[in-house]
Amino acid sequence: MFSVTISEKGGQQSQYEFAKPQITIGRMKGNDIVLPKGNVSKQHTRIFLREDNFFVVDLKSTNGTYVNGRKVTAEQAVGESDKIYIGDFILQLQRQTGQQPQGSPPQPPPPRPSGPGGAGGPGGGSRPGGGRHFPTVMDAGDRGGGPAPAAGAATQRNPSVGGSGPTGSSPGTPRPGGGGNFPMGQRASSQPGNTPQPGGPPQGQTPAPSPADNLRKTMGEAPGAPAELTPEIEPIEDSPATPIPGASPSAPGPGPQTAPTPTPAPAPNPTPAPAPATGSAPAGRPPAPAPLAGSSSAQPSASTLAQQSPLESEFDEEFHRKQQDVAKIFFESLPISDLPLDYPIEDPALEQRVQSTVTSAVGSAGAGADADDLTDILTKEAVGLGPLEDYLDDPQVEAIYINAFDRIVVRRQGKLVVAANAFSHPDMLDLAARRLLGPQDPMPVSDEVRFGDGTRVHILMPPVAVDGPALTVRKPNQSFPDLDELVEDGAMSEGMAEFLERAVEAGRSIVIAGPVSSGKTTLLAALTQTIPSSSRVIALEQHSNLALEQPNFIRLEASPASGFDMRYLLTNAVAMHPDRILLDQCRGPEAYEWVTAAASGTAGSMVTLHGTGALDALSRFESLCLLAAGDISPRGLREQVARSVNLVVVLNNRPDGGFRVQQIAEVQGVDLDAFRLNDIFYFRVEGSAGAFHPTGYIPLFYEDLRHAGLDVDLGIFRE
Repeated sequence: MFSVTISEKGGQQSQYEFAKPQITIGRMKGNDIVLPKGNVSKQHTRIFLREDNFFVVDLKSTNGTYVNGRKVTAEQAVGESDKIYIGDFILQLQRQTGQQPQGSPPQPPPPRPSGPGGAGGPGGGSRPGGGRHFPTVMDAGDRGGGPAPAAGAATQRNPSVGGSGPTGSSPGTPRPGGGGNFPMGQRASSQPGNTPQPGGPPQGQTPAPSPADNLRKTMGEAPGAPAELTPEIEPIEDSPATPIPGASPSAPGPGPQTAPTPTPAPAPNPTPAPAPATGSAPAGRPPAPAPLAGSSSAQPSASTLAQQSPLESEFDEEFHRKQQDVAKIFFESLPISDLPLDYPIEDPALEQRVQSTVTSAVGSAGAGADADDLTDILTKEAVGLGPLEDYLDDPQVEAIYINAFDRIVVRRQGKLVVAANAFSHPDMLDLAARRLLGPQDPMPVSDEVRFGDGTRVHILMPPVAVDGPALTVRKPNQSFPDLDELVEDGAMSEGMAEFLERAVEAGRSIVIAGPVSSGKTTLLAALTQTIPSSSRVIALEQHSNLALEQPNFIRLEASPASGFDMRYLLTNAVAMHPDRILLDQCRGPEAYEWVTAAASGTAGSMVTLHGTGALDALSRFESLCLLAAGDISPRGLREQVARSVNLVVVLNNRPDGGFRVQQIAEVQGVDLDAFRLNDIFYFRVEGSAGAFHPTGYIPLFYEDLRHAGLDVDLGIFRE
């Protein structure tokens, strides 16, 4: 009577044909169409055909049913051009002409070859015409000798989504467009074997099993028996993604995510936009979130656009030429070897001689109006750190990058700018670097110096640094903003801030991920301000930045040179009876110590690490855990990580400076050896700007808070 086309997030499609006027859709067996995802209810939706018109009824599902972005609240008529949103799936209906009348016997399946899974094969009976040719399209009943569909049953044309049991349908062989497909003219054997490869197995080798047979083997069922198929695992990394107009490929899309698995490339079919997990969308248009962060695409991401933006320059070339002229005259009177190496200078007589020599050199060069500025900067170079001193004293400068004697870049309020001043001579930069390193024999090639206020200077010397000493200076934050200030700055929406505050209060363990200098520590500090004062909090840092006024807050700082690394600090922190452990900049085997602690009592702990998306961050976290737990099975370790991490917050740099929250996802566990995630909020790029959006999915712990009698606002999860 009609067919249902289902588009899964990631572009995978399935088609069902029904010879009865009414079907049900849900997560559990017993429905005509099974969508085994966490944001689909057991019995979610009913679709029926009455007087040649389609109608949709929501069966009081948790996350709702939507037609063209509008929530279904009563029996609603839909047309063939309308889109029905159920969890992460988009459904479209179509009436079939010339359908076989209901109750008539099914047509016989196409002829099939003899051999395994064919006529005379395991689980199959003899069929007329067996062995004549391979069918190019196989129906649900034409698999491993399984029964043909009965009257009124669904025929699954492309089973990226699991079929149903009661209607008599059984999964079919995937066709091009989904993972595990076989080329036309070949079919999957029910014999055990290796993972199917594109183009089929080589001659002389045992054909590979189908995805359904692999699943049956895992579940202990015999190959060839009908089974419910889990939807194909969606490739996230290194796979082409369909861009959405006006959206950035770096913006995460809503709904569950799974780790990438090798699958053949899908056919170039048009891919509809993914549906939101729950919630409503603006009237008149269906929700169209951007692809997942970290997915590859031909279009540049927002962070890529930020890196490609032109670098502003304040460099004064004319002043620098005068500075170089004065330096030449200065070195004629006082060679570089006579300048002091101690900093600050301890010989007042030598300092007076340097100042008089600089003044004489400036007068000889005829500097004119720039004489005072030239005298000041040359004196600082001769007895101090030169232009570096000015930028160290500037409170607006957050970081300083000295790439060469005449190339200094500073980060000011989140934006990189070529500095106005530079060193007058390569020897002056070398002298400043040696003063920072202090008297050492031999002089180290690389080292890091830390000032009393927390400023860190990383130094690379020649021959490693080809263009002379390379200095990287990071200044500590004098104060950290709270969540409200981050909302005002555009780093997140009010709904995001309220949700994160509730998550911290509820003791959710949080992973904060993002690229370098994307505000991970800033967000961590903002979240720690919402921790109840009665909690015993221990912060572990490579370099101390966090500072809380809570009476039960303890800071520990690693000292690798003395043998006290982050793993050593974590081991001791666990023995100090903490309620929460904050780990800033996780980069090594200490990840496993944090996982075991978070999973065994320190609920509400937080950790920051590098990552461009939720799945990327969890995969990196798992890899770091392997450094300390290589003897644990990969699945066992993955399950430990999933139990210890409740939420993943992904940050990204903004093109105009600062950072923003790109994605917030809830970790729901492990599904088929992959992390199962549900996006809660995401940032969608819209033209040259963008906006924060909820996906509509309500986190599991919010239900617990509501049942506990707490006043929670569920409106933050709706547009």
